[in-house]
Order: sequence, then C-alpha cells, then structure tokens
Amino acid sequence: MERQQAEHVLSQTLAFRQSDHLELSLHGGTETNTRFANNTITQNTVQRNVTLHVSAAFGQKVGHASTNRLDSDSLQEVVGRAEQIATHTELDTEYLPPVDPSEYIEIPAYDEITARVSPQMRAEAVKDAIEFCERQKLQLAGHFATGYQFDAIANSQGMIGFHRRSTANYTNTVITSSSSGWAESVGETLDQIDPKETVEIACQKALTGQLPKEIPPGKYTVVMAPSAVAGLLSYLFYSMDAKAADEGRSAFSEREGRKIGTDQVQIYSQPQHPACPASPFFNNGIPTADVYWIRQGILENLAYSRYWAQHTGHAYTGSPTNFIMDGTDVSLNALIASVDQGLLITRFWYIRFVDPMKLLLTGMTRDGLFWIKNGAIQYGVKNLRFNESPLNVINNIEMFGKSKRVHGSSYVPSLKVRDFTFTSGTSF
Repeated sequence: MERQQAEHVLSQTLAFRQSDHLELSLHGGTETNTRFANNTITQNTVQRNVTLHVSAAFGQKVGHASTNRLDSDSLQEVVGRAEQIATHTELDTEYLPPVDPSEYIEIPAYDEITARVSPQMRAEAVKDAIEFCERQKLQLAGHFATGYQFDAIANSQGMIGFHRRSTANYTNTVITSSSSGWAESVGETLDQIDPKETVEIACQKALTGQLPKEIPPGKYTVVMAPSAVAGLLSYLFYSMDAKAADEGRSAFSEREGRKIGTDQVQIYSQPQHPACPASPFFNNGIPTADVYWIRQGILENLAYSRYWAQHTGHAYTGSPTNFIMDGTDVSLNALIASVDQGLLITRFWYIRFVDPMKLLLTGMTRDGLFWIKNGAIQYGVKNLRFNESPLNVINNIEMFGKSKRVHGSSYVPSLKVRDFTFTSGTSF
C-alpha cells in the first residue's frame, strides 16, 4: 500500500469518531515465499493482508477493535465497535491521551525490486543451491522469502505517520544421514542476500558434523555464531520492562545503573542503523530514537512506557526497536583458533524460561555443534541441552567477533564465552 492510500484510509476512519480520542494503526504488506525440501521446490506462496487496529477512549475507558475490511461501511463499523467496547470497560488507570503531531525522519528501508521479486527469480537461486547439494549427494530444505511491509499510524490529535520496508530472507538446512547444517541470509534488499554462500556454509557444517560424537554435559567454553547469540540474548533484550523491574517482578530489579556485563558489552537500539533499520515511530506516534540499554557493561536504561516514564520521571524509551550489539573485526575462525578446548554453536531452538526472576533459560543446540581442540574444529557433537542465563553470558564473554544481521531485527556478533552450562545430551 502506498502512503497516499494509507493516509486516505486513516483520515476516513478518523471522520467517524464519536469518542474523546481515537488512535489508529494500519499495517500489512505482501510476503512471497518459495519453499523447498528433499532437493525439490515444493511450494510457492503469496500472502497479502492489511489490518486496521482502532483504539477509542472516553476518558480512561478504552476499547479496541480491528478489521481487514477497508470499505467505508467497515471503517465506520470498526470505530463504532471500539467505542461501544470502551463504554463497557473498566477504567484503564495507565491510559494516556494521544500524542501531538511530530516530525519523523525518513529511514530508507524500501527497495521496489526486492518488494516485487518474481517466483522465477527465487526459483533460479534455489535451483542453483539444490544442484550444489546434489553434486555432493546432500539433501537441501529451506525457504526464500521476499516482499514488503508497511506501518501507518494516526490519531485524533492530528498525528499521522507512514513507513515502508522491503524484506528478503534466504534460509537453508543441509541434511546428511547423520547430521545437519544450517545458515541464513537476511536483509532489506536482494543485494544483501547470498544463497550461494549460504548453502556453502550449511553444506560445510553438515559434512563436518557427520557421525557426531557424544560428550558429557558440563561447563564449556563456547563460540556462539551470531544466530545463537541473537536467539539467547533476545530474551534479555525483551525482558527489560522498567515497570516490572521497579515492582520487583524481574531479573532486572534494582539493577538499573549497575554493572551487569563485561566492560566491552554495548547493546542499544538505533532506528537508522544501515544494516538493521527500524521504524521512525512507535505505534503511539512518538518518534523512535537511539537508546543505549547496556553501555560498557552497565545497565543504562530499562524499557519505559509512556505511563511509567511519566510516573517515575524517567525519559521515555519505548520498547526496543532493534537489537544492536557492538562487535569487532575478529573473524569467527579467529575466535575458534583462540579456543584450547570447547564447542562451536550454530544456533539454539526451543528456548524456554526456567526461572524468569533469574532470567534462566533452557533449550537445545541445533544444526551444527562442533568440538574444538587446539584452535581447530575436530568433529561434530551430538546436540546438548543447556540451562543458562543471558546475564551469565554477558559476564563471561572473553572475545567479540564480527557483527552480522540475523533473522528479525538483530545485528549481533559471534562471541567466545566461558563456563556455558549444558545439563544433558540428546539422542541426535
């Protein structure tokens, strides 16, 4: 949807307001996806959707409704439904009126070619990857998705905003009779996607990991690839709610302003980051801005909602817009070369909370776990289950590698971490 179309829908909707306040969020887009398995393209899908969310308020009585029908009658109906719900709700004591209009920076994140990639173009890239695997008698599975998304917001105070971004993601898993290897390529534009390199990395992992050996659980020095870092540390990043911490319901209670990681740990949100751009505004209409969450190992900010920022007198931060962690120029191979004895982890899966108050998590390794000895990969290892806290991880970092864009809104480095706790093995 173009900006003019979105703004027309929002202005139409606002015209039906009977409530004191109205806040609107219109979002949607198109995702086209080529899926493949067993060295065959199995499916090509196209998904298009647009959804309008309406919040209506009479004083502090707030109602919410949504629709994906954008004709005039449906717009009037969804506003009336939100307003009717509002009249029957209890007071929302944390509700604040809509914000006034703001100027939003333009964040370049949309590429027309990427948004309109043909199934044929994706199929050609997948065909080359399949042929590469077939020559080595390997099985390939994965998907190649392209498209775009947009977000448009408006309120009864006159605020209005629009942002659009294209998306591209190539992910593949290479499978042998006894191992698997995984890799992905993510970005906003096609020139950031490299299926050839991605399948080569996955093939190398699958071949190296054949006939994996079993090792006992325990504490190990690990090298975590960026996908593993993002999978684990994202639980830290999105658990930093200030209200929960102030009320003693969080692992971050009484930790703001205190050291929680090594001196080199720098984690922040930067909407204009060139490798990982985010939206120029929050859904409430406040412009997004750079926010340091952890600077030189110190928890500089928690995530403050409008209400909690007003309640505490702290500057508003909003929720994290993207997850940026500073790295270095050290390559993944150099991190591996620094390990006397330990493990290389490709990624994690089935991560779940064990104890939220300690930010203790459990999960398993997947698609490439390798034994390192004397600075070199020796062989594949059967997957292990871990019980570990991201808070321990950022305190036990020994080396930082190069940062890389991974799936979602994360740009993080590979890490060398000591004393990572594995509690049990698996049968695969």
